[in-house]
Amino acid sequence: MKHLFFISVLCFLNMQIVAQTIDNSWIEKTIDTIFKPLHRDESPGVAVTVLQNGKIIIKKNYGLANLEHSIPFTHQSPVRLTYSMGREFMSAGIAIMEAEGLLRFDDKVRSYLPKLPEWSKNVTIQDLLNHSSGFDDEWSLLLLMHADMRNRVDKEQMLTLLYNQPKPQVQPGEGYMYCNTDYALLRMIAEMASKQNLAVYLKNKLFAPLGMSATFMNDDIEAVIPGFAESYYGNRPFRKARFYKTSPGGNYRIVTTANDLEKWALAAADSSSVLAKAFERLYQDARSIPVMAPEQHYTFGHEWRKRDTLSYVFHGGVDDGFYMVRIPSQGIAVIALGNSSNSIAGLLQLTDSLLPPKPAPSAERPMFPETAVVLPNSELKKYAGRYFEHNVKGYNSHVSRIAYYDIKAEGDSLQFYYQPGASFPLTAFGNGHFKDMEEDVPIIFSGLNPDSTMQFKVWLPNGEVKVYRQHENNLKINKPQLQQFVGKYYSPHLDYYFRVVLDEKDQLIVKRPTLSDVKLEPYGENSFLLQADTGGYFVYTVITFTRNKKGQVDGFDVRYSRLMHHRFDKVN
Repeated sequence: MKHLFFISVLCFLNMQIVAQTIDNSWIEKTIDTIFKPLHRDESPGVAVTVLQNGKIIIKKNYGLANLEHSIPFTHQSPVRLTYSMGREFMSAGIAIMEAEGLLRFDDKVRSYLPKLPEWSKNVTIQDLLNHSSGFDDEWSLLLLMHADMRNRVDKEQMLTLLYNQPKPQVQPGEGYMYCNTDYALLRMIAEMASKQNLAVYLKNKLFAPLGMSATFMNDDIEAVIPGFAESYYGNRPFRKARFYKTSPGGNYRIVTTANDLEKWALAAADSSSVLAKAFERLYQDARSIPVMAPEQHYTFGHEWRKRDTLSYVFHGGVDDGFYMVRIPSQGIAVIALGNSSNSIAGLLQLTDSLLPPKPAPSAERPMFPETAVVLPNSELKKYAGRYFEHNVKGYNSHVSRIAYYDIKAEGDSLQFYYQPGASFPLTAFGNGHFKDMEEDVPIIFSGLNPDSTMQFKVWLPNGEVKVYRQHENNLKINKPQLQQFVGKYYSPHLDYYFRVVLDEKDQLIVKRPTLSDVKLEPYGENSFLLQADTGGYFVYTVITFTRNKKGQVDGFDVRYSRLMHHRFDKVN
């Protein structure tokens, strides 16, 4: 989706630094300006609340909870939070269990699941909370076997994979890798310790005491929820989001409302509340995600940022999946709960308006001529190619995420493909200067010299500048060289086979018993990219073939940002 590449953040000329008391008329005008695009009959909605010192400053609703039936979005509209956005609720519940003596954060995971491998004997509940367990990420294994994380995986299946895991992905207790399996295990342990379903426990021990009567753990994805706000993605036309993972690591979905989040915000600010005490325990031995430094993002759903001397904390999931922000020193909480990514973008914009102004961008936005030009196809072809983002930082691990985009010359247009089959045009302004007109984003190409590497820079609306370089793969792989990679490969861990064949176009093709054929794309010497569909976006794993002492291919290793290593041996 395009918004995954260009995330716009509006800049408001009337930026106001937080004062002792928020000016009601100013904040209402600001909120209306930010969320105006949602105030239409055909748009998904959002409920916005601003609180200061425990009092509601303003509440506003925009857009629709259901586009098909034109049902307005309100503060009572139940929204299903996506996966990692629900982690702080589940984590708080586990902290309450420790306060009740049902478990301890230093409990060994194997004391609950003794069939886990010997190498995991010292892994603790705290390691699961820190994502330093070393266990395989369940969804990464799904991508290997099914190429789509929407496939169902049951608890028994996942545990079998863990019982057979030959070695840790990272050093237990020391390394870091984002791992949904960790939260799957946390839920299993919590239910063993409390002797009840976690959804029941959270309702009785967390949500009910806070008066959050509309909030619950949504185990039954097909249950009818009165007034439910459907989720949407894209931008006119909007599309229904039907991306539901059914697996132990995905079964901690939380449904809540903006009204209930008011109570959550008030409890977080009250040091005597059960929630504040749970948060205090979670921070006690927590380690922020090391690969996101200097930002302090905790896997249990809090991300602390700082602007000048003002600290503020976002509540939600990884990758900016937020629904609330608090500025503790000012007693301020802002809630923006909606049924599309627009609510998240709006929350970020509204937060910006409440903070001191940002420093001026270090890289000035380039100035373009006022008049566009039309370039012939022969000229546009100079810019065509596959471009990889450099120094891709992410929350998954120290392994850089593979991110690339294809640029193609089609007729008299240069098309930017942000995912297979989906593109937008770049308008030329001459001399390697192009612009995405819809987002008003300038792009400048350089390296037209044959001895240079073609690259382009993108100036995003938030001041960030990204660099993409054309893939340098000068290897000329002929048919006999490709033929050496052909064969059958087996993973003892998964008890699963890959077959690699050479098709009539002399391309290496991966065949698996559970999905359609996929092409291996050259990435380097003995290395290829394998594309997989998560259901929401594409990811790329790197397959690197290995050789024995005789120089013969004897297998391959698989790696990507949530899979440090996985071995397939050649069996024929």
